[in-house]
Order: sequence, then structure tokens, then C-alpha cells
Amino acid sequence: MHSDRRFLLKSLAVTGLAISGVGWGAWAQATPLAGLPTGVAPVDAAADVLALTSGLSASAGAGALDSAFITGVRSAAQAASHTALHGLDSAPFQRLGRLLGDERSTLLVGLLDDASATLVLDLVRSAGGRVLSEQTHRIDGDAAAWTQALGQALALGQPVPAAPVAAGAPARVAFRCLI
Repeated sequence: MHSDRRFLLKSLAVTGLAISGVGWGAWAQATPLAGLPTGVAPVDAAADVLALTSGLSASAGAGALDSAFITGVRSAAQAASHTALHGLDSAPFQRLGRLLGDERSTLLVGLLDDASATLVLDLVRSAGGRVLSEQTHRIDGDAAAWTQALGQALALGQPVPAAPVAAGAPARVAFRCLI
């Protein structure tokens, strides 16, 4: 079929559907999402929120960062739960595996060391979850205020605030996933 003729037929079909009202229901349902920024996925208000932190030693200031991150997440989602991974301890990973297998929507936000984040994000992806955002930061124990703002931004789906850079600090990965 000639391309001009195909275009004409497609245009007539679309016009006919638009005039008859077919497709208006889907359009009306999608309208509230039009105000969302690009790349931000809507999250069901009833979705559970689980915050993950590394549970690294407090000597490197990680304990203060974890506490600030949890405070930020809970300021955005009061019913948020928290799990500290503590290295490769299997219990938190088993809990995450159960969450990945259930039918409830769960928003997973985290600030983890890069090795733990790699494991968690691979688990999420292999279970069919969606990684909505992922950023790598090098921050030290003095970044508690920023970490709190980060937790709040991730829980609300807002843009991540600019991170203070600490040369030589361990890499931390911030992420937001829907499982």
C-alpha cells in the first residue's frame, strides 16, 4: 500500500475514534498524571514504603547518615519501615525477597554502600521491579542535613538535591524502586 494512502486511512480511523468518543476513557484516566515531571512514576498512596540503609560502622559517620536518611523518609511517609542490611547478613535479604514476591506495591528507597546496592538492585530487577532512580554519591558524616533531604525527596518522588562531594569518602548509592 502506498504510504500516502496508508497515512490517509490511519488519519480517518483516528478521527473516527476521536469523534465517536472511543478512547476518551483512557485519556481521562491518564490526565491526572500529566502534571508529573518526566521520569517520575506515580506511586499508589496505599503503597508501603521500605527504607534500606547499610548499617555500616558509626566510626565513619555512616550511623549519623543512616539516621538522617530514615528521618527524611519518615517525614515524607510516616508509616515507612526501615531495614539495615549490616553487610551480607541474610535476614534483611530474605525479607526483601518476601516483599518482592507478595502482591502489595512497595516503594523501596535506600542509601547503601555500592556493593549492597548492587545486590539489592539486581534482586529488584530480577523480580520484575522497576528502578525509578539511582544515583552514586561520595559523602562523609558531615552531610546529615543533605541526607535527610535526600530521604524525603526519594520518598516523595521529587528531584534529588545536589550532594556535597567529599573526596575519598566511600561510595554510597541512593535509589528509588517500585516493587
